Amino acid sequence: MDPLGHVNNSIYATLFEQNRVEFQSQPGGFREAAGQTVVLATMTIDFLCEMHWPGTVEIGLGVGRLGTSSFDIEQEISRDGALIARGRCTQVLIDSAQRRPVPLSSEQRLRLSRWMACHKV
Repeated sequence: MDPLGHVNNSIYATLFEQNRVEFQSQPGGFREAAGQTVVLATMTIDFLCEMHWPGTVEIGLGVGRLGTSSFDIEQEISRDGALIARGRCTQVLIDSAQRRPVPLSSEQRLRLSRWMACHKV
C-alpha cells in the first residue's frame, strides 16, 4: 500500500507483467523461435478504481492486434467482479543478436490469433 491507502500504481504494471510471463509459459501461449525475443514497446494502464490490499484479483489477457512483427496484449484486472484497471501493451518480436524486429511466423500468428478474445491466465 502507498501513503494514500491503496495499492500503488507500480503494482499494476507488475501484475500485468507477471500475467504476460504466465501467458508465454502456457501450452497455447506465444513462443519465440531460437534466436528471437520479445521486447515491450509501449504500455498504458487505465486506472478505473482504487485497489485495496489484502485481496484476490483476477487478470484477463487477450490479443488485440497482430502486426507484421508486433502484437498488442490487452489485459484487465478485476476483483469481486468489479473492473479495476485495463492495460494495453505492444510487444515486438526481435532478432536476439541484431536487436532488430523480425516478422511473426505463421505458427506464431496462429498461436496469437487464438487469444483474440480475453482469457483468464
